[in-house]
Amino acid sequence: MMKNRISRKALPALAAGMLSSSLLLSGCVDVNEGDEVTHTKSSGSNGSTGNSSTVETCDAGASTSGYVFPCDAIFIAPDAQNGDDITEALLVALFELPENAVVVLPKGEFTVSETITVTSASGVVLTGYGIHDTKLDFSNSTGDDSIRFEGGTNLTIRDFGVYESNKNAIKVTNASGVHFAYTATVWEGPLESDNGAYGLYPLQSQNVLLEHNYAAGSADAGIYVGQSRDVVIRDNVAVRNVAGIEVENTLNADVYNNMATGNTAGILVFDLPGLTNAYGGNIRVFSNRAYANNAPNVGAGAVGIAPPGTGILVFATSDVEIYNNDITDNETTALAIASYLLADDDLANYPSKYGQAMTNGWTPLVRNVYAHNNFIARNGSNPQGVLLVDIINGYTSPYNASGMAQVFPAILYDGVGELLANAGALTDFQAFIPEGSQAEADGVSYMPYGPEDQICANNNVNGNPAPSYDDVNTGQVFGTDPMNPDNWNADGTAPAPSLLIEPMIGSSLLNCAHNRLPPNSVSINGVAYGCTGDDLSEAACAL
Repeated sequence: MMKNRISRKALPALAAGMLSSSLLLSGCVDVNEGDEVTHTKSSGSNGSTGNSSTVETCDAGASTSGYVFPCDAIFIAPDAQNGDDITEALLVALFELPENAVVVLPKGEFTVSETITVTSASGVVLTGYGIHDTKLDFSNSTGDDSIRFEGGTNLTIRDFGVYESNKNAIKVTNASGVHFAYTATVWEGPLESDNGAYGLYPLQSQNVLLEHNYAAGSADAGIYVGQSRDVVIRDNVAVRNVAGIEVENTLNADVYNNMATGNTAGILVFDLPGLTNAYGGNIRVFSNRAYANNAPNVGAGAVGIAPPGTGILVFATSDVEIYNNDITDNETTALAIASYLLADDDLANYPSKYGQAMTNGWTPLVRNVYAHNNFIARNGSNPQGVLLVDIINGYTSPYNASGMAQVFPAILYDGVGELLANAGALTDFQAFIPEGSQAEADGVSYMPYGPEDQICANNNVNGNPAPSYDDVNTGQVFGTDPMNPDNWNADGTAPAPSLLIEPMIGSSLLNCAHNRLPPNSVSINGVAYGCTGDDLSEAACAL
C-alpha cells in the first residue's frame, strides 16, 4: 500500500506583488468549500527571551494526495475554465521565482502551447490539485520539452499530469534535490514510435526522489534517471512504455515497490558509452512487480535493442543487486544480464568507436550482478528481440530428462565479456583506464574475472504452476571457461555460443553469491528519504 510521505509544513511567505495580478491570485483562495486549513507562523518579539506565534487561518485547499497549500501560495489562473490556454499565465508565474515559492496550477484540464522553462529555482514547489485533477495538454505545443527545469536546488514537482508532449514531458537538468511525487506523464492511445521520448526525465542531477508517479505511452522511457547520483525510485507505476523504468549511467540508486507492466521491458539498468557520466553502479532493484511486459519495441536509439517481453534488463552495468522482485508473464525472459558486446561484438573497432568513453571509465563488460530471492513464473513462452536474435535462432527447444521441452531461460546471462576477459583477450583495453583515476578506484577492469566479479543467481523461487508449465530455467549464452574448446569456434579464434540451459533450482550455472550492496538514500531540504531515511520501517527495506 502506498504511504503518504509528504511534508505539510507551510513554506515561507512570497513577494506576490512581483507577479501580474491580472493573471495570478496570491494568498488565500476558497478552492474547496469547507476545506479549512490552519497555518502557524512563528515570529520573534523584540526584547523577549522566546518566540510568540500568530495563527492565520485560510481556505487555501489541498491536493488529493494530501499536500496542503500554504496561505501565501501563488495560484496560477485560478478562474481558468476547462480547455483554456494558460501558457501566458504559466510563463509569468514561473519567471524569476523567489526562493521557496509554492506555485499552484489550476484545477481542471488546460492547454499549453510552448515549453515552460524554469531556471535556477531554489526551494520551489510546482503543484496541481491531483494527478487526475490538474491536466496540462501539450499536444499543440511548439516546444520539444513540455516543462523544463534548468539547474536549481530542492525542487518539488507534484500533483498534476502532463499529456501528449512532443518529446519530453518533464525534464530536470543539473539540479541538486529533485522530488517528483504524484505526477503523471501520458501519451494516450497505443504505444507508437511518434509518441514522445521521456516522461519523468531528471538528468545529470543528484539527490533525486521519484515516488507515487504514473507514466504511460513513452516511446523511450516512462520513468528515467540518467547520469545522476543518489537516487530513490519507489512506489511508481509505469505502463505501456518502451522502457518502463530506466536507470542509466547513474551511481547509487534504489528502485523498489514499483509496478511495471505492459511495457516492452519493465525495469532497465544501462550504462551507455559517450555520456558525461561515463558509468554507473551500486544499483539495487528490489520488491518490484514486473509482469506482462510484452509490448512491441517502437523505440529508437539504445532503447531500441531492449527485447520485447523482458521483465528486468541489466546492460553493461556493474555492481547491481536484484532481489525480492515478482517477475511474471514476460514472453522473452524474466531477467537478462548482458554486456555491450552482445550489441556490438566488433572488438577491433572499440578503440576508435569508444576509446574516449573507455578512458572515462565506461566498459562494455558487466560484473558483480547478484539476483536472489526473486519470484519467477510463466516467462519465456515467446522469446524475441534484436538483442537476442542470434540466441533465439539457435534455440532448438532442448528437452529435459523427462522428455518435456524446456522453455527459454527465465534468467539469461550472455557470458561473452567474461569469456573474453578470462581469456586475456581484452588486456589491451586496460590501457584506457588512467592510473589513479576514479574509474580505477571504482574497480573498472578488463582483467580476468575474480569471485567478486561473477554474475550470481541463487535462492530464486520457481513460481510456475505444475503441470501446466515446465521448469524455470537459467541460461548462459557463452561459456566463461577459456580452456574449454566448446566455448570457441573451430579454429579457436572467436567465442562460440552454446546456450547452456539448466533448471533454475539446483543449477550449477551462476551458482554463487555476493555480499549485499549498501542501501542508497536521498537528502532534500535536510530530510533523508529511502531505506536509511523515512523508509526505515518499510518492509521492503528490511530484506
